[in-house]
Amino acid sequence: MTINKLSLLLLCGLAGCGNYFSVRVPHQVPEMPGAAAARPALSALYLTIRTAPPAEENALGALAGALGARQAPEFRPSELARHAARALARPASRVCAWRVAKAGTEDPFAAALKPSGLLVIEAASPSASARKEERSAVHYEKGGKKQTVKTAVQVYSASLYAGIKLYSWPAMAQLDAWSDNFSYTEERRDASADPADWYAANEGRLFGAVAAKLAARYAGRPLERLRPVFLKKGDKESEEAGRLAQRGRWDQAEEIWLRRAAAEGGWREYLGLAVSAEVKKDYAAAAAHYRQAQARGAGDKDAARIFWGQIYSDLETASSTAAAADCGSEWFAEKTALLPFSDETTSVDGPPMVRQLVYESLKAAGYSLVPLEQTDEALKRRGYSEGGQLTAAKPAELAGWLGAGRLVYGDLTDFAEVMAGVYNRRMIKGSARVWSPGRELVFEESVVNVKTPKSFLGGLAGQLAKGLAERIRNKPLAEEAAKFSRQVSENLPNRP
Repeated sequence: MTINKLSLLLLCGLAGCGNYFSVRVPHQVPEMPGAAAARPALSALYLTIRTAPPAEENALGALAGALGARQAPEFRPSELARHAARALARPASRVCAWRVAKAGTEDPFAAALKPSGLLVIEAASPSASARKEERSAVHYEKGGKKQTVKTAVQVYSASLYAGIKLYSWPAMAQLDAWSDNFSYTEERRDASADPADWYAANEGRLFGAVAAKLAARYAGRPLERLRPVFLKKGDKESEEAGRLAQRGRWDQAEEIWLRRAAAEGGWREYLGLAVSAEVKKDYAAAAAHYRQAQARGAGDKDAARIFWGQIYSDLETASSTAAAADCGSEWFAEKTALLPFSDETTSVDGPPMVRQLVYESLKAAGYSLVPLEQTDEALKRRGYSEGGQLTAAKPAELAGWLGAGRLVYGDLTDFAEVMAGVYNRRMIKGSARVWSPGRELVFEESVVNVKTPKSFLGGLAGQLAKGLAERIRNKPLAEEAAKFSRQVSENLPNRP
């Protein structure tokens, strides 16, 4: 059909003129090629954010990096996962679990979660920058004299490169693969903000750009399709059915079309039945009626004006949404016990605090946890009061005592702060071990913060004051401990 004919059809449909009228039918149309085939995989997704492993840290290298360059923006992949999960919470798509992993690693949890599809986002570290630019605005004075006013603005920008792949599960057939450099830019008159600080305040907007493209590609953008309903000129019954449909009284219009279709088998009646079924989202019935209308209207000039191919494509996409799989229900329902941490450091308050924070993170992630007090009491009754003693007991034995199907061990190897004037290094390193019958996984984590204040005396005073406040509250390295605990829980599947 030519553009002129299409325009004529739309104009007449909107005006209700001629021997037909148009009905607006809402659809969610994904941008992904082959969207209909991918819909079953999208119904219960397991989302994995893969990030580059952190560079090896050492005191000299960290100091040189901190002194020689501005602070790099802190990337929070868990927030990217949350944005993506919210964006894909649509009738045609759903994220039932997400996880943060190191790039290039195979996921050990997919089989236990039993999703319908795997969505993998491999994200590079984000970058943030600020540059000064000049803007010109033209004004006209009373006499008509043209005046150009120039102003300086600070342009802040953040970008994140990511590659996205969609797989079916368990077949692991690749359904989609694409990449993009996502960005967010803001112009400000004030140039006082450090790019890393500006990024921290606007990270959500950058992730929102990623989430919007994911939603458009997989869940689809809202779009209205115009479907024509043709009337038989001079036929009062056909015209009456059309009037009923225009008023939204589809059931009454269907009674007329069904009776006439059975008696005459006209293509217009089948077309009316098809549009009625599509409006009611009965896509299988709509497709059957549309095919009858197309077959019976062969050779009719009015029927030839209809976009049959687009109609069938829309119906295939809309009707291909599979029932959501029971993804992750067994995994998150399993009772999990977080054991006392073993400790290779000199900190007294650090390990118990980190354990409490990990417990809270796992609870927020959707896990069914054995209360810490209950765990500690059951272990003490059997002579175990410290995490380092637990190696003497078999995991299956511990699980039986605690009534748990899964155990999480923790071990801290570094928990320290180094202060030297403008150099302040705060570090927590350790590992977590997850045990369940027939499965054991170990994750190593580290959090290293290096700060170099401009003032020697001011930096030293600030470091001492912060350390004193943390010791008074019995919460040493509180910021790093919170981050370490989040990283431990993000290694495991999280429920959105």
